[in-house]
Amino acid sequence: MSAIIGYIGDMLPYMFIALPFIIIIRIMYNKTRGGPSQVSLREIGVVSFFLFMTALFSQTILTFLYTGPVVTRTFSNINLIPFKVFQDNYYAITELNYWQPFIINFLGNIAIFIPIGFLVPLLWHNFNRFWKVSLLGFSLSLFIEITQLSQVRSSDIDDLWLNTLGSMLGYYCYFLVNKYDPRITNKFKR
Repeated sequence: MSAIIGYIGDMLPYMFIALPFIIIIRIMYNKTRGGPSQVSLREIGVVSFFLFMTALFSQTILTFLYTGPVVTRTFSNINLIPFKVFQDNYYAITELNYWQPFIINFLGNIAIFIPIGFLVPLLWHNFNRFWKVSLLGFSLSLFIEITQLSQVRSSDIDDLWLNTLGSMLGYYCYFLVNKYDPRITNKFKR
């Protein structure tokens, strides 16, 4: 749990720095597009989404901002074996009684993409299809993993399917909210 709090603590400064820029850009965007001049739930959602993306990128691809563990650049830091995460986590839990890899690498990779799967269809009606959100989650994860190849980070094929699964679960949450109480999701639409 302390590792998760540590990651959140590492993300917060970048979110605070990005917040005024995001707000200014959204105000300028809305003025040029004739959008709302007052704060709406949709605008709060859009700003929240971009803050989330700032937090995600600060911990995954912006190497000069990264504060996590440093990995040397070797091919051993690249996992191309699908589902190896199960073997690694099983060993860590059963042999070492160490749950952090499961929480961070397995559950964390799923959870970090749930907001993408939920917020994107909520805020942009062009992405209100399951396949579109799944493809977006996969593409974003692929972009992150490819970018990490040239950095002091590891790159893992399991992150691709775990992140994509997270975006799918996020979409499913959106789908349920929209199905059972569309008034909620309609408040975020233009």
